[in-house]
Amino acid sequence: MSVATMLPLGTAVNPGQYRLSLVQVVNWGTFHGAHTMHVDRAGTMLTGNSGVGKSTLFDAIARVFDARPRSNEAAAARAGHSEDRRTTYTYMRGKVGDVAVGEGRASAFQRPGATWSAVALTFDNAAGTAYTLTALFDLPKNGTESSLGRFYLIDSVPLDVAAVEGIIGQTPGRRFTRSGLEAVFPEAQVFDVHKNFAERFRRLLGISSDQALPLLRVIQAGKGLGGSVNSFFRDQVLDPPATLAAADEVVEEFSNLMSIRARLEDIRLQRDQLAPIPALNQEYEAALAEAARLRELADEPFDAVRQSHAVAVQERLIAGIRERAQAKAKELSAERHRRDALAAELRSLEAEYNSAGGNQISALEQARDNATVALRLRREVEAAAKAGMHDAGLDLAFSAEGWEAAHRQAAEALAGLEGDTAALREARFDAFEAHATAKRELAEARSELAALAQSKSLLPQHAVENRAAIAAALGLDEDEMPFGGELIDLAEDQERWRPAAERALRSLATTLLVPGQHFAAVTRWLDANPVRGALRAVDLSSRVPGAELALDSVGERDLLAKLEVAPGPAGHYLRERIAVDFGYTCVEDPDELAGVERGLSLGGVVKRGRGTVEKDDRFAARADFVLGFDNAAKVELLAARVLELEASLAAAAEAAQASEDSHQGLSRRLEALRRVARDERAWEEVSSAAAEDELRRIGTRLEDALAAQGDLEPLRAKVEAARAEHQASTEAAAVLQSEYRQLDSQLVTADRLLEAARARLADAPPSAAATGTLGPLFDEFGQAEDQHDLERIAAEVHGRLAARVHAAESRAQGAAERLTRIFEQFQRDWGPVVAADHGVSIGAAPAFEARYRQIVSEGLPAQEAQFREFFAQRTHESFSTLLHLLDEERRGIAARILPLNSILAGVDFHDGSYLELDIRQTVPASAKQFKDAIASALRARHAPSSAAAAHDAGPSAAGSGAAGGGAGEDQLTVRYKTLEALVKRLASQTPEDRRWRAEVLDTRAHVFISCKEHRVSRDPAGAARDEVFVHADTGSMSGGERQRFTAFIMAAALSYQLGIAEHGFTGYGTVMMDEAFVLASEEFAGQGIAALHEFGFQLLLAAPENVIDLSRYLGSVTEILRDKRTNRSGLIEGPAVPGGPVSQANPVDIVLR
Repeated sequence: MSVATMLPLGTAVNPGQYRLSLVQVVNWGTFHGAHTMHVDRAGTMLTGNSGVGKSTLFDAIARVFDARPRSNEAAAARAGHSEDRRTTYTYMRGKVGDVAVGEGRASAFQRPGATWSAVALTFDNAAGTAYTLTALFDLPKNGTESSLGRFYLIDSVPLDVAAVEGIIGQTPGRRFTRSGLEAVFPEAQVFDVHKNFAERFRRLLGISSDQALPLLRVIQAGKGLGGSVNSFFRDQVLDPPATLAAADEVVEEFSNLMSIRARLEDIRLQRDQLAPIPALNQEYEAALAEAARLRELADEPFDAVRQSHAVAVQERLIAGIRERAQAKAKELSAERHRRDALAAELRSLEAEYNSAGGNQISALEQARDNATVALRLRREVEAAAKAGMHDAGLDLAFSAEGWEAAHRQAAEALAGLEGDTAALREARFDAFEAHATAKRELAEARSELAALAQSKSLLPQHAVENRAAIAAALGLDEDEMPFGGELIDLAEDQERWRPAAERALRSLATTLLVPGQHFAAVTRWLDANPVRGALRAVDLSSRVPGAELALDSVGERDLLAKLEVAPGPAGHYLRERIAVDFGYTCVEDPDELAGVERGLSLGGVVKRGRGTVEKDDRFAARADFVLGFDNAAKVELLAARVLELEASLAAAAEAAQASEDSHQGLSRRLEALRRVARDERAWEEVSSAAAEDELRRIGTRLEDALAAQGDLEPLRAKVEAARAEHQASTEAAAVLQSEYRQLDSQLVTADRLLEAARARLADAPPSAAATGTLGPLFDEFGQAEDQHDLERIAAEVHGRLAARVHAAESRAQGAAERLTRIFEQFQRDWGPVVAADHGVSIGAAPAFEARYRQIVSEGLPAQEAQFREFFAQRTHESFSTLLHLLDEERRGIAARILPLNSILAGVDFHDGSYLELDIRQTVPASAKQFKDAIASALRARHAPSSAAAAHDAGPSAAGSGAAGGGAGEDQLTVRYKTLEALVKRLASQTPEDRRWRAEVLDTRAHVFISCKEHRVSRDPAGAARDEVFVHADTGSMSGGERQRFTAFIMAAALSYQLGIAEHGFTGYGTVMMDEAFVLASEEFAGQGIAALHEFGFQLLLAAPENVIDLSRYLGSVTEILRDKRTNRSGLIEGPAVPGGPVSQANPVDIVLR
């Protein structure tokens, strides 16, 4: 479709359309000097052998349209290269090759000194208006890429090369300046920034679309469709949809809502932080009042109640004593009467027995009893003597001779054994000491093993216990305060450096790492409480001076490189601290320490500075190691140690028992020998033979007397029975007499005590309130049996009172601590200004409670209302706009692309066929989910509010208003979180989220564009038949078909970008193609060129003359020649039909610097 059909302005081709008419090149590559090429409005064929400079000329033209174009794109694309090394700098210098320089090579240039280059393109609309677009470059002598100067001109006349040369020639070494160019070309517009230059010439030439120039570059480079029709239109033709900018606006708008939400969350956090204060404050005051009340009761009221119980106990005690004394008096009187009767009976029986001759027998019986006792005693003496001889180890007969020999041998044995006693005693002491040591070590190992089972830390038990106490007191998790050693371990291949690292890092490994917000509280706890051993804590928020430089300089031999440090803030602090304070160079040979400033040997020698080394072996045992993420290895080692200690303890116990047995045996023998040696008794004094003889003699006499008076035996038996009964009654009466006297004495004492107790009670009687409170406590223990029992009960009751006081005080203290922790945390979170007037002590509780009630009643409702209003209005509006654009932009693609079909239908593609663009929707599932999520979040806006629902439901629903508001707030939060998640993904810069953002927002990916080829044929009956072939890509086409198809599609796309759909013609019409149609036949190439002409484009085509001749399709031919000797190119111009070439191969003379 020609512009002439729309604007009949004469006989020129497409009058009113800007077409390239003149190309001026100065000092560009092989084009040395100034060259001018005329371009026919009907198109020009640029030909010549390969390598003469066709692409060089196209690269020069590209410098006008683009500030940093890629060079020789067409050849690189055809050869499969990713890039070309030709730059503006090398083109200006005119590189001719490489020359040998010493042992290397260097580039050789045609223009090595100060020089300048220019590319000027003149566009004419054949209606009296022309614009020349010029790119000027200059280089000083010895200039490099970075010193290259760039300027751009827009003028109405071709470039005056001589005038430009005049600027440079005025002063040696002078360079272009904007003011200098404006002075020489006062009618021209001068730019030093290509972006401004491009915006201006685009408006002048009628190039309105941002995609037009990139598409022109694609066509010039001959890149083709880039794989498929769809990808070509999506990437090269269609403008970015408005949904992308709308999404940016949504993100920006939502950031305001997020700020409001953040303030709302802050207020809610403040509310939640302060919410426990009213209850805690009430608990604190109630506990203080309870403690005061109980403390008062435990003083004088307690003594009065206890005294009243003492009087009652004493009264019950006196009544019991009196009752027992009366009963005891009755028992004593009865026993005395019985004793007197038994005494009279015994006297009567004894008189009768004696009168019958029983005196002699009684005397013999007494003598027999005495002899029996004497024999028993003598046998005990004899048995002791025998036992002494046995214990002394004297194996002798128990006879007079043996007794004498025992004395002699015992003295001799004592003299020989006295020297062994001291040695045996020392061995016994050593054995028991070893047993006690083994028992203590085993207990310690078992205790440590049990502790390790509960904690995974390698730190000593006392350090872990210190941390546990701090964490419990401050209400923290122990994991929030790790020890340094728990976050450090040796790298997998550096285990042999563990002993050295343990020695070097022991102090840091046993340091407690405390987050900054807890450091002050930890410091206060340490000041107020004792610790086991030593404890060092550091503030993780404090900066480590010089850390960044130290970390940057860490090398592979440094200690830090051999460690593995856990991630997180604490781990980052450790890495910085190790890099700064423990930046040791690790050396295997200790002699290497002399060559480093700070170092660590494999054996654990540390060099901290010049002239000083040290080694610490106090914790060199593997069981003392503290570096490691867990204690599995230490548990295994300690378990083995426990087994060893158990075996050692058993052996030590056995050795101690054996030593004890030996010592006791020797001691017993020595003692026995001493007794035997010191026993000076004669044989007759230890032998029982004489006593046995005496007992037999008395027994014989008694038997004879009894035989002579056998009739007295019954009487004798009665006397013995009466004597025994009388003796028993006498003893019973004596016991009863003693018990009665004791009871009487107790009664007197008790009466005196009762009078004193009553007097004290009368002086300070208990109040009814004290009795009512303390009485039940005494009653819990039942009635006291005596005053001692009462004292025990009183002590228990007083203890319970004290416990209650302590419990109440503990509750008050706990509430106070929780309150102050809340106050301190609130101040840390929200700044010191929140407590500037009242501080954070327990005395500030009323002020903080008032703040909480103000937040609940005023601050929070106002912020919630602001959030709801913003969400319901501005957020809803921005997301609604985005939803609308997602549909509108997708529909707009079809509305903008499909009008091209009317143009394609009028151009034969091949043998009467024509092309048609087809568009169908392919919205991805993620985009549908994105829209559904937004629609769902926005749709809830139209649901009735909880207040309205409660109003409609009537009075019965009024009581549930709070619940309804909570449900509505929850629903609003869900909607907000839904949109917030989407906005965060939209704003994210991660590759995954950027892909997702493009997938859901770029509506160009929501459609699929393919090309249909309609081939009209006739069936045997002569009826027209339309056969349709779909071309989604060019993969199955031959090279010529692909170039023809590409020309049609690109022509349609370019005309679309240049506004043909809006205006019916294009204001700009020049298309340049390097390596044009080199893969197509002349027929296919002609059809492609015809298509481009039909779309109203002027063609500047470059192709080797030995590959394809396209001159008959264009208005003129320009051939490029190159002198191989000088490596310089020139131009020969001529019309498309022979008429004599006009040569411009001789360059204009230019003074080069």
